[in-house]
Amino acid sequence: MIAARLSALRQREDGVAAVEFAMLAPAMILLLSGTIEAAHFLMVQTTLEGAVTNAARENAVSLTLDEDTRFANMSGRVEGIMQYYPVANGEKLEIETQVYASFGGEAFEDLNGNGRHDEGETYIDRNGNKVWDKALSKGGRLGDVGDVVSYRVTYPVDPFFPFLRQIFGGPLRLTSSTVARNEPERSIL
Repeated sequence: MIAARLSALRQREDGVAAVEFAMLAPAMILLLSGTIEAAHFLMVQTTLEGAVTNAARENAVSLTLDEDTRFANMSGRVEGIMQYYPVANGEKLEIETQVYASFGGEAFEDLNGNGRHDEGETYIDRNGNKVWDKALSKGGRLGDVGDVVSYRVTYPVDPFFPFLRQIFGGPLRLTSSTVARNEPERSIL
């Protein structure tokens, strides 16, 4: 009797679609939400790159202000442009800068003419560290007249879908870098 019922149940096709949907739905939901999330992160990354470039350009011409004010203005500018993409809960925007007198580095004798400093080529060790340096950094956060400033901004963003945070292991830390040379003179506008 039980065997006959099981045989009859095996031959029925009622509910097959529901079972197939139950098997495929999680994969489809993950694929769809992952696609939306990838587009979201790409849009945030593109906006961040524009914000950092814009803020660095603005910083390069505002040399009449002190460094703290310029740094606060830069942070505010990036945060203002990024206002539609909130920073992840408990996280904050990070701005790192490195100031260089120039990007020329220490002068060297290019014996083989390849335009790069190779082992054995003599150089002028301006900072006395007995190592050829590509670019010499100097003090300060935003530099002075004519200095070159390298900016690196880290922006932590939560995914749209909370269950993806477990997959990513927390907020995604998007970064953007740019380099700008400060104006050659202080201009008062």
